[in-house]
Amino acid sequence: MTTRRDHNQFIDKSFDQRADQLDRLLVSELSPITKTALGSPAESSSTAERSTNETDSNEPPSPLFDPVLTATHSFAINGRKYWFSGTALLCRCPDCQAPMTVRIWLGLADCWRCGCGLQIDEMQLAELRQKSTTSTGQQSAAPHIASRPNVPSPAKHSLTGSLNHALSGVPVDVSDGSNWRADELERLTAGSRLAGLVRSMFNSLPAWLVSFLFHLALILILAMIMLQNLDRETLSIVLSTFTDKSRTEGGEIRIENLDDQLADETLPANKMEEDQIEARETKQAIADALELVVDPLMTSPLPDLDEIKRNVTTRAGPRASFAARDPRIRAEIVEKAGGTTLTEAAVARGLRWLASVQNADGSWSLANYDRHARANNSGDAAGTSLALLPFLGAGQTQERGKYKSTVANGLAWLIKHQKSNGDLRADYPGQAGMYAHGQAAIVLSEAFAMTGDEKLRDPAQRAIAFIEKAQHHAGGWRYQPGEAGDTSVFGWQLMALQSARGGRDGLTVSNDALQLADYYLDAASTARSSSRIPPGALYRYRPEEGAVTHTMTAEALLCRLYLGWERDDPRLMTGVRWLLTNHLPSDQDPNIYYWYYGTQLMHHYGGREWEKWNRALRDMLVSQQVKNGKHPGSWNPSSYEWGAQGERIFVTSMAVCTLEVYYRHLPLFEPIVLDD
Repeated sequence: MTTRRDHNQFIDKSFDQRADQLDRLLVSELSPITKTALGSPAESSSTAERSTNETDSNEPPSPLFDPVLTATHSFAINGRKYWFSGTALLCRCPDCQAPMTVRIWLGLADCWRCGCGLQIDEMQLAELRQKSTTSTGQQSAAPHIASRPNVPSPAKHSLTGSLNHALSGVPVDVSDGSNWRADELERLTAGSRLAGLVRSMFNSLPAWLVSFLFHLALILILAMIMLQNLDRETLSIVLSTFTDKSRTEGGEIRIENLDDQLADETLPANKMEEDQIEARETKQAIADALELVVDPLMTSPLPDLDEIKRNVTTRAGPRASFAARDPRIRAEIVEKAGGTTLTEAAVARGLRWLASVQNADGSWSLANYDRHARANNSGDAAGTSLALLPFLGAGQTQERGKYKSTVANGLAWLIKHQKSNGDLRADYPGQAGMYAHGQAAIVLSEAFAMTGDEKLRDPAQRAIAFIEKAQHHAGGWRYQPGEAGDTSVFGWQLMALQSARGGRDGLTVSNDALQLADYYLDAASTARSSSRIPPGALYRYRPEEGAVTHTMTAEALLCRLYLGWERDDPRLMTGVRWLLTNHLPSDQDPNIYYWYYGTQLMHHYGGREWEKWNRALRDMLVSQQVKNGKHPGSWNPSSYEWGAQGERIFVTSMAVCTLEVYYRHLPLFEPIVLDD
């Protein structure tokens, strides 16, 4: 048995208070216990015999703290005497002779009076277990022991329970007789082997090492908790509603250049983590997309929102085709139709670049857009018309939107250069003259339909009349008025007629012109040798010339939809299937002209065909936009077929209009259901 005096490592801070309480308790209850213990002659005799036997050692009994007075039986191991008192196993303190309770499951005994400690090894615990079993069997035959459960001493019960509760923490119940003692001891020592192993390992460690390990584990736990929140980044938009009615002088109006701001914030990709790049792009995309929603200086009220939603859902009313361009519902339509925040951000950046290269007189120049800063730089009808198309497609008009002055100046330039017969070519040379007129007629018709501005009615109507007069008797249009048509020029003229039909109160469109147009498409279509390809499914550049092409097929089928074909028409279904199977958009065949018409066709057709087309084109087209350098927000013309001929304004306008498809025109067959 080993003596331990450094008891403070194993006894809690409240031990001194418990010791003082027990000291007072023992003194106050000692007298009645002694009287009860000596009241019976048999008990007196038994106590005298025990006292005689127990005083054989050299340890003098303490007059105030004698475990013999409360013990039921005793035994000795390695010269050390032990007593059973209730459920407690007692021994004397080697220093002050006070009774100590042995905590068998820990193999420890601590003196509540002087602080001395004893430690019991595994061999001694095993012997204690054997002695307790033997002593319990002998004790059960003694007359004075048998009577204890039936006539318990209140004072003795109180003292025994107090000792057990304070020193060992085990509740006491002595009403069940003497046989419970061995069972209780057996239960408490059942796990002594494992407990002994843990105690021996723990006691062999120095105190500083135990403290170090504990604090190290605590630090690691706290570190893991903190590290879980390091990668979380919260994106937020803070809106301020604070207004100040006070007037101050001397404030300078400053217009921030968003291009410069974006350039300053751009960091080399090799210095940024991928998630940081994505987070920055997302934040910038949200800010860019909001440009198309916020009108800082609105000069005219917006139409009733409930009416707009009804027109979108039912496709009713004279302006239903353009109703989805309203900035208040465009975000919801983008989400429902398959667009994203990134597509809207690309549209905003494209419009920002187009506005930046507008000439001072309101025009745009296809070939000389780099000279836009020169005050005398002259524009042309093709560049001006192509640039205005995506502004109107995004809901920007001469009356509302961030770019209303840009649109107003462009429209004024077109009207100024329109001839009395409605010609909008503005002396644009060569083969592209009728292209430019068709695009300009679309611009005037859409601007009139979206605003109802009566100043646009007559210019738009005269532009439509010029198209009708320029139509060939076989139904087509080409480079010059009256020339036999080709499907490419044909498509722009028919789109202008369709825009005029959807205008406010309706611009006048000749039914004869529409019937002749349908006749031309019949002539331009062809049947494959296979019977599975019906006439009218695929189209050529000119009637009876050359093979069918995917570009002309997409443009012609879109015109067929506006001329009244239904979705279940076998010719339409065959043509759509052929385009998806053989000419799905790919960066291996970048044709922005084909993508422009094919996207509109598939959006109207809807269903899984539209989803397949949209997945293939949407993100690819966004990724091809120029993000920095001299022309951020534009698309590089050298990357696309026919891009070198149309230059950067042509390619950028076609790309932006393609990304506006979700709301530029309402789908013909599947209505968009908006939330209330």
